[in-house]
Amino acid sequence: MEFCGEGNKFTVWNSGDFSKCFEDSVVMTIPAVFLIVFGMKRLYYLENKKPDLFKFKQLTQDFPTWKKSLQLEIIVSLLLIAWKVLFFIVSVSIYHEPYELFYSVVTITQWSIAFGLLYLELKKSQPRGWELRLYWVLAFLVATIKLRTLTLAIAGQTNIEVGFLEYFSFFVGYCLILILSITGVLFFETGQSYQNLEEYEISQEANANLFSRITFWWVNSILVKGQKKALEMQDVPGLVEMDQSKILSEKFEKAWADQLKRPNPSLPWALATAFGPHFYVAAIFKLIQDLLIFVGPTLLGRVLSFVKGNGVSTYDGLIYVLLYFLAPVCQSILLHQYFHRCFRVGMWLRSAVVTSVYKKSLKTSLREGTTIGEIVNLMSVDAQKFMDLCPYLHMIWSALEQLAIALFLLYGHLGPSVFAGLGVMLVMIPINLFISNINKKRQVVSMKLKDRRTKAVNEVLNGIKVIKLYSWEQNFMDHVNSIRNEELAVMKVIKYIQGFSLLLWSMSPVFVSVITFTVYILTGGVLTAEIAFPSLALFNVMQFPINMLPSVVSSIIEASVSVQRLQKFLLKKDLDPNVVTHHISENDVSIKVDNATLEWEPHKPILHDINIKVGTGELLAIVGHVGSGKSSILSSLVGDLDKVKGSVAVKGSVALVTQQAWIQNATLKNNILFAKEFQQEKYDSVVDACCLIPDIKILPGGDQTEIGEKGINLSGGQKQRVSIARAVYNNADIYLFDDCLSAVDAHVGRSIFKNVLANNTGILRNKTRVLVTHAVHYLPFVDRIIMMKDGRIAEEGTFEQLMSNNSHFSQLMSHDETSQSNSQTPDRSKGEEIESEDEGQSKLNQSVGSDHDNEEEEGDQSTTKLVSSSDRVSRVRSRSPSPTGNAILISNEPMDDQESSGDEKELMEDIDIDGNGQNDSLTKGNEKKSILKPLNLLKDKIKQQINNETKPIEIVNAPPKDKSKIITIETKQEGKVSLKVYFSYFKAIGPILAGCITGFYGLTQLLSILANWWLSVWTNNTTTSSASDFSEDEANRTARHYLLIYVLFSLGTISATFLRSFAMVFGSIKGSKLFHEKMFNSVIRSPMSFFDTTPIGRILNRFSKDQLTIDESIARTLGMFLNTFCQVIGSIIVIALVSPFIILAMVPVAALFFFIQRYYLNSSRELTRLEGVSRSPIYANFSETLAGVTTIRAYQEVPRFVKENERLLDDNQKCYGINVAANRWLAIRLEFLGACIVTSAVLYTVLARSHIDPGTAGLVITYALAITSNMNWMVRMSCDLENSVVSIERIQEYCTLAPEAPLYNDKRVSKKWPTEGGIVFKNLWLTYREGLDPVLRGISCEIKPKMKIGIVGRTGAGKSSLTQALFRLVEPLRGTIEIDGIDITELGLNTLRSRIAIIPQDPVLFAGTIRSNLDPFNSYDDAQIWESIDRSHLGKAIRDLSGGLDAPVQENGENFSVGQRQLLCMGRALLKKSKIIVMDEATAAIDIETEGIIQNTIRTEFADCTVLTIAHRINTIRESDIVMVLDKGELVEFDAPDTLNQDENSIYHSLVKNSESHEH
Repeated sequence: MEFCGEGNKFTVWNSGDFSKCFEDSVVMTIPAVFLIVFGMKRLYYLENKKPDLFKFKQLTQDFPTWKKSLQLEIIVSLLLIAWKVLFFIVSVSIYHEPYELFYSVVTITQWSIAFGLLYLELKKSQPRGWELRLYWVLAFLVATIKLRTLTLAIAGQTNIEVGFLEYFSFFVGYCLILILSITGVLFFETGQSYQNLEEYEISQEANANLFSRITFWWVNSILVKGQKKALEMQDVPGLVEMDQSKILSEKFEKAWADQLKRPNPSLPWALATAFGPHFYVAAIFKLIQDLLIFVGPTLLGRVLSFVKGNGVSTYDGLIYVLLYFLAPVCQSILLHQYFHRCFRVGMWLRSAVVTSVYKKSLKTSLREGTTIGEIVNLMSVDAQKFMDLCPYLHMIWSALEQLAIALFLLYGHLGPSVFAGLGVMLVMIPINLFISNINKKRQVVSMKLKDRRTKAVNEVLNGIKVIKLYSWEQNFMDHVNSIRNEELAVMKVIKYIQGFSLLLWSMSPVFVSVITFTVYILTGGVLTAEIAFPSLALFNVMQFPINMLPSVVSSIIEASVSVQRLQKFLLKKDLDPNVVTHHISENDVSIKVDNATLEWEPHKPILHDINIKVGTGELLAIVGHVGSGKSSILSSLVGDLDKVKGSVAVKGSVALVTQQAWIQNATLKNNILFAKEFQQEKYDSVVDACCLIPDIKILPGGDQTEIGEKGINLSGGQKQRVSIARAVYNNADIYLFDDCLSAVDAHVGRSIFKNVLANNTGILRNKTRVLVTHAVHYLPFVDRIIMMKDGRIAEEGTFEQLMSNNSHFSQLMSHDETSQSNSQTPDRSKGEEIESEDEGQSKLNQSVGSDHDNEEEEGDQSTTKLVSSSDRVSRVRSRSPSPTGNAILISNEPMDDQESSGDEKELMEDIDIDGNGQNDSLTKGNEKKSILKPLNLLKDKIKQQINNETKPIEIVNAPPKDKSKIITIETKQEGKVSLKVYFSYFKAIGPILAGCITGFYGLTQLLSILANWWLSVWTNNTTTSSASDFSEDEANRTARHYLLIYVLFSLGTISATFLRSFAMVFGSIKGSKLFHEKMFNSVIRSPMSFFDTTPIGRILNRFSKDQLTIDESIARTLGMFLNTFCQVIGSIIVIALVSPFIILAMVPVAALFFFIQRYYLNSSRELTRLEGVSRSPIYANFSETLAGVTTIRAYQEVPRFVKENERLLDDNQKCYGINVAANRWLAIRLEFLGACIVTSAVLYTVLARSHIDPGTAGLVITYALAITSNMNWMVRMSCDLENSVVSIERIQEYCTLAPEAPLYNDKRVSKKWPTEGGIVFKNLWLTYREGLDPVLRGISCEIKPKMKIGIVGRTGAGKSSLTQALFRLVEPLRGTIEIDGIDITELGLNTLRSRIAIIPQDPVLFAGTIRSNLDPFNSYDDAQIWESIDRSHLGKAIRDLSGGLDAPVQENGENFSVGQRQLLCMGRALLKKSKIIVMDEATAAIDIETEGIIQNTIRTEFADCTVLTIAHRINTIRESDIVMVLDKGELVEFDAPDTLNQDENSIYHSLVKNSESHEH
């Protein structure tokens, strides 16, 4: 018997098709051969190389989870094998040809191997191999060929005989193969072990199968969560590895490094090199999608011919219906794969830009002119423009390609007439290029103004306390609003230009269609439905690329401006890492500066010919006048200055304590640890040495208390001590201290010097220490001293050598001596006590100071324990009326109150912190009969006496809260955006204007519908009228009549579009102006408690990204929504009027539209909110980093901060990324439903062809095609609009902040008030915020006019709080303050603050000029300003500057030393000439000589003024009329300094004694 049967030879072809023998024996065995070759190899590998991890029993256990693709495949494989075996048995009994038996055996064999592979992969817990997946695809393809052959045979169209049993059995097998192919390819889950399938849920793209990726099914998990509850950050899945900013940053840096080697580095080329490949692949999807766009218009002509023709089979019409369904579905899948890739690349660009800007800011000097505001804009606005442009960048070539194809197809319908339309388009190109060029120039100006505004807002937020103290709110409101008005003026021009450009392009299809049809008619053409509506559909296709081109060009222009700005910043000169070398050949030298000249700015040296050599373990002091270059020397040692000549070298690690302490928004403990490993003993010793134990005790959460931004909830002294503790804990080799002891109380400073810095007792005694100081009383105890003058070393030597030289240094010391009339002659022997400890005092842990000396004495204190005495005796004395009305005397009696015991111990440590023996005697309680005790230790007695006079103090409305936290969590609205938010925008635009805009959109659509309807009437008339019905003239007149009406409707559409475009521009500018102005005014008028608890980055986020959304996005999104909404409504009306049956199909589709949109929106809205909330920490961290960039560099912690920035950025990007994917999820489903609508319309047209005119059919299908894209865009725009409105919601929140008291009220006072300057405090209680403990407790005293009051007390005693109460930065909880008999709470804040002068603790300067910083309101002439400058002893320094009073002041006054800034702040007070002046530690950063001159100025210039001086130096207040001693918010002493000093039991006496002991 022959192989192919008797009489049948083996041939390939049979009547133009495969022969049955060849098909069964060769074609159908191709998959079997593939599987036998590759599958057996895989089978052998699995069986012999991999261990069993899975039992067969699990298959039955997992049967309920058959939806898992693996189980499904195994079950289907079993069924397939069983079916083939059954068919084989039947076929053997019926057929006898060898090839049929061969085919059956091969089929059973290959499926048995396939089943074996499946089972082994499950058993060995291996991911599915490529062999099986490719086999299934091959099997499906050859099975399709076989099915076609059998189908044709059973239909009788071939000579092959096929029985029903054979056909049915193969069809069942084919279905099983189809299931296997789909599950194996579409539902293949990458990288997942089968053993984990039962727990695994598709939630991330990285693990999604092909079907999930195509349909974005993997997004479902997040949408399901969003439907059930408001999403939180932990609900959002993390980024896949390829999206993480660390990976992206490394890619970009590599590409940018290559560009830097070229003569002209290009940022776009670097970005293209790093991220281009992924972006280029997206072009393939876009190209195929573009081709599929033209399927609809091409088929439309065939459908209309089908409707018009007779005798055409309905089968052809149904094929058209199928194609109308498949084409848009495939188009949708391709389009959204393209968008997903492009949005991902956009996200990559943003990550790369943000991380690069962050890293660059850590490597470059910001003194070269780049402000924080500009850098924030680079990270927010410019990076955003990159991200927004990326998805549409391919439209440049895609739009031209679509236009070319459309014109080619139009030529086939309309002939040469189409060139008339092409001419219109060509004319518009140069017009738009000209407009684009103008637009680009305006964009550059706009970005600069955005930088200025952001910088101004940032300065206001950083200096808000000073602004409020000086009552400059209105000035800064006007300043920011003036910049904003300039920005809006430029933005208005840009928007009008863009509006005009958009009008030209959007009306291009109308112009083109009108002119093309006109020329076609005038040249004798007859417009039929088969020509008109396919042409109209092609014109509609052209509308999208024509509309997108100007938008993309505009975005490219904006991005090009951003590219230039970013490239300019990234090309800025880095700080030279080789300025400081880390090798010194001499063994015992740690710092060596050899003949070095250094500069902050190019060609402006600040240090000249510096020669310094510091030995290992040496303590070097640097002194000099303000601005002499002391701090610059320390900056040069950490590499912040550029080197002109010479060399700078350090050996070992460096720890820096800056003059203005930098504190992170973290817990106090983490501020000290600074990411170092926690060691309890070491930590305790450091905290003790830095005198932080009492502070930790009084903080609400101990050392776990959160410290606010810039250390807002710490006093100046506390911040500095935390900064010192951070340095000490760091255990560096070299320590640089920049006048850090000036901010702490005198006795605390002495203790820190002794316990930290001193040679014999300091914890750092074995370390190399460089101390810049104005406190000359420490100088006798240092190894060597350097005297700086005008940027040069004037003198150098030991204390004794310099004193004997009788030069600059001895003159400086003489000023110190003359300022202390009561002080003793300097005696080194007396000073030696600073270097010794009493036997009764515990020794400090030396684990930090020396690696080999780490023993700890038993008496060492811990942060959690304080030694308390058994006997407590105290007496409180006050010369002014106390809250109880009497002085209280407590005899020597034991105290049982444990809290009082601890508090008293703390006080005693404050009184005698130098450890000279008094503490020990007091603890024993045997040598003194009475000691001072603060009022709060006698709580019960005080409360009892207060109750007799007044009601008790109760803090009401203080809910329980975690007092260790200060920064509030950023609020995030939940649920649907309130309609009030939408109405607030319409209200900002103006109700009338908003109504007009809506009306213009409706009118535009109405006129467009009328134009198309008229075209339908026209073509129907042409179709029904034969040529013989009219003469040629009549036909021409009729055609011109129809054409004229069509042109009029089209011109009406253009006019309405013009009106709506420019009305929207005007309205959006008006709304933007109102929101920004209202928000800024609300923020600047908020109380200080708001700024204490809100990071600046969070506020800047509102002023940058959220404001940008209102400026640029909302109007555009709202316009697109209104346009598509009107188009959808218009389309529904047209379809309903023409064919009501289609509406029946649209009802369920519309319901699904609504359901899908709501399902999506719940999650998308929350993701948008999370994206906004997670953006704020990026800016906050960035601002914090820039503030402490010198410290970060010095500690070599740059990598850690970069990593933290990447973490925050990834948190933000994951919200954005999943939101973009969710948008694709929505679009692909909506477009599928749109395809159903089009299919319904075409199906109706095909089935009802005998009852419908071609023109009407064309109109219906045209609008059905339009409603698909329009409904999709409407839903997407509604979602985008709600997401954008979240920015309005966030800004609206800041527009309604609770303000502080009014600036002005009805209370009127004399213009010269206060005329006397008397101040009365009456039972004043103060708390900073609701829920916190009072910081002032029952302060009562009277300050006579013209008195000079000195206010002292340990850090945190309430000294600065008293000034905040006086200026009403914080409103009193109870009690009053009267100035000249007027209760200050009755006055407007401007009235109060403008009449009192203050020289604040933190010298804040604003970017501008010397003049604008001293006189922002231009209230004084030049002579008065110069007079105040001369009196503050800055006359020479200012005159030396180019520009004099108009000399520039950089952001935060960076081009002035801290001491010079304090003197400028003093100049403000001198200029103001107020009757009451507050000096809040105003001379802390000034050298002793200048301070003496300033004190003399105060005595003479402020002789007729009441002066309140808060000071750490006792010398500063010795000549005061009255001294106020505060402790824990209570007034414990109030008397003349001499009187208090004579009382040996007074706290003031102890302070004076301590001051004298450590000064001499």
